[in-house]
Amino acid sequence: MAAAEKRLKGENTAGRILTAALDLFSRYGFDQVTMTDVGRAARVAQSAVHYHFETKDQLWRAALLSLKDGFVAEERMMLAAGKDADPLAQLKLSMRLFLHMSMEAPALGRIVMMEGMIGGPRLTWMVKELMAPRYAALVEIARRAIAAGQLKPHPPEQLVIMLHAAAASFFTLAPLMREAFGIDVDDPARRTAQEALIMDSVFAGITTNKG
Repeated sequence: MAAAEKRLKGENTAGRILTAALDLFSRYGFDQVTMTDVGRAARVAQSAVHYHFETKDQLWRAALLSLKDGFVAEERMMLAAGKDADPLAQLKLSMRLFLHMSMEAPALGRIVMMEGMIGGPRLTWMVKELMAPRYAALVEIARRAIAAGQLKPHPPEQLVIMLHAAAASFFTLAPLMREAFGIDVDDPARRTAQEALIMDSVFAGITTNKG
């Protein structure tokens, strides 16, 4: 096998491992998932998991970092599309982008919820590596929207967390939606309805007449 083919095969294997790990960690939590579980879900030998990722902690971090490109792309879109927009329009754009991220990567919301409740070194790392810059930017946008009279004067940090929780909850609670209501959160019509619901209900409650 040529070197390029070997490298591609290794990248494909690592990608499958990361995808499986992200899903398992988000559903069962860090402590309940083993490297054997990940190998089984990825359909690779456990030795392959250890070849690419020496420890479970390293695998967990790599799985979270696999989502970082989505954050970066979102930031670029927000900056490009909202460069000349007022603060409230920027905040709404960010909310729509985060909604779409939550649709495509529901594991993120589940892991944030789990680690956010537990606290500790994993949460500290996750905030530093994935969330702190975005939170800081959104808090500043919320502050400017409040100063402009577009948003009611709620604490901006709590506004940001509330917006993110509202965006992710429908997809984070997919098993509950299916069990209680028979709703498939992957149904395109349901996704469109959820986006409209969040944008209408959340912003109706926090905006002023200038919003």
